[in-house]
Amino acid sequence: MWGWLDPGETHLARGPFTRWPHMTDGVLALAVFAASWVAVTASALADGEDFTADSMTDLPVGALAMLAIAASALLWRRRRPVAATAGVIVTMIAWAFAGYGDGNDLALVIVIYSVGRYAAGRYGLAIVLAATAVGVLETIVDTNQRIDVAPAIFLPWLAWYLGRLVRNRGDYLVLLQERADRLEADQHAKALQVVADERSRIARELHDVVAHQVSMMTVQAGAAKTVAHVDLDAAVEAMGDVERAGRQALGELRHLLGVLHPDVAGSDLGPQPGLADIPALVAELRNTGAEVAATTPVHADLSAAVELSVYRIVQESFTNIVKHAGPNPTTTLTIGVEGDELIVDVTNTVSAAATPGLPPSGFGISGMRERATLLGGTLIAGPRPSNSFRVGARIPIEQERP
Repeated sequence: MWGWLDPGETHLARGPFTRWPHMTDGVLALAVFAASWVAVTASALADGEDFTADSMTDLPVGALAMLAIAASALLWRRRRPVAATAGVIVTMIAWAFAGYGDGNDLALVIVIYSVGRYAAGRYGLAIVLAATAVGVLETIVDTNQRIDVAPAIFLPWLAWYLGRLVRNRGDYLVLLQERADRLEADQHAKALQVVADERSRIARELHDVVAHQVSMMTVQAGAAKTVAHVDLDAAVEAMGDVERAGRQALGELRHLLGVLHPDVAGSDLGPQPGLADIPALVAELRNTGAEVAATTPVHADLSAAVELSVYRIVQESFTNIVKHAGPNPTTTLTIGVEGDELIVDVTNTVSAAATPGLPPSGFGISGMRERATLLGGTLIAGPRPSNSFRVGARIPIEQERP
């Protein structure tokens, strides 16, 4: 009967009049008919006369019929509140001219409440005025009525006002529910966006980790293959570099997987790479045959985000050098501080004999630029005169704290 609700599910409270409207209106009509019958019988008793079951049977059949008609109008009080009220008003006019006395106003009060609750606002004033006029007319026409004019004026307005009050409250609850649904939808959309952003970040990290190490491994493996038949020791050293690059790539991949699945036992979540790890990148690039001049006199207190981004920018720049600069490029790396900004500059020569190496992954320069932008900085990358290529980034040292 009550249904099942998921934990935390939002819903509006629903009473029996909302769950079973037709049945409850039928029960209400019977109750109003019975209550009106008792009220009319009691009002017709003379002073000091006792109320008995026999006195109820003394009520005229016409009065019982009118009470039944007025009560049955309640069956349409939701779907046709104005028509139901009009039917009750007509019945009350006939009642007044028949001179049946007091006690028949209960159905009128309920249908006027229903007008305020279910009908459009423009009908309310006309209906209340008509009901008030009929109430006053009853006190004038029916000499058997002993109710004052004041209640005849006051009750219709009170009933209509209560109906409008309940209607406005219901509309307000619906508005709150719609607003809650919109907020929930917005939160869901934001959650999806966070997931998408995290996937993009992970894809960028995977690119920075794998592309650099695989590029180094490819170059070293090619060099080992070239010199294996003339210099076995050099080939073994080159394969050692391949092994070290592979182990480093596996270590960083393990770290990323540990971030994705922190509950995995034994995951090694070491610190993210930073400026202290850049000399290792320089050494790896030199092992490929490049001539590297590195200047990194940075002593500022940098955040982990800035250090990681600088490391990834240098790593990606070196990866592109290995892929596209050709054999034995000359490279200059400068990392310094100018004012409140950290400056990263990587310039390399490009051999005229350079051939396309590894295929581009699509995350290179755009990924570096995105890293700099997210930290409030800028990055430029492009060819320069004299067959050279430059990557320059400027990143604010002081980052806003969340």
